[in-house]
Amino acid sequence: MCGSPWCLPARQALNEINQRLSRIEQAQEIIMSQQSTEQQDVDAATAAIGSLTTVIATVGTDLEAAVANIQAEIAALQQANPAVDTSALDTAVAGLSAPLAALQSADTAVDALETPAPVTPPASS
Repeated sequence: MCGSPWCLPARQALNEINQRLSRIEQAQEIIMSQQSTEQQDVDAATAAIGSLTTVIATVGTDLEAAVANIQAEIAALQQANPAVDTSALDTAVAGLSAPLAALQSADTAVDALETPAPVTPPASS
């Protein structure tokens, strides 16, 4: 073996370095695992936002079409029966414009979440 007085301290130092490297590797594995889980969470949230965008857009389009169809039916009813008072129906259909506008606003807000503005990294000093 080694007869030098430096062998024992060198062996102890190498053992300590080896132990520290093992702890660093364990910490790295934990961090990487957490980052993987966080990335999966971000991916799931992104997919949910994309799905929500589609649903909101579809509902908005369907409501716009329904309002147009109802208005056409009211107009046809008025033309066929001029004596029929459709003012309550007209008011009810007009009442749909505010919720529809809110839905369209929500769709725009969700779209903004789906495609956020690019982030500029801070300037290095």
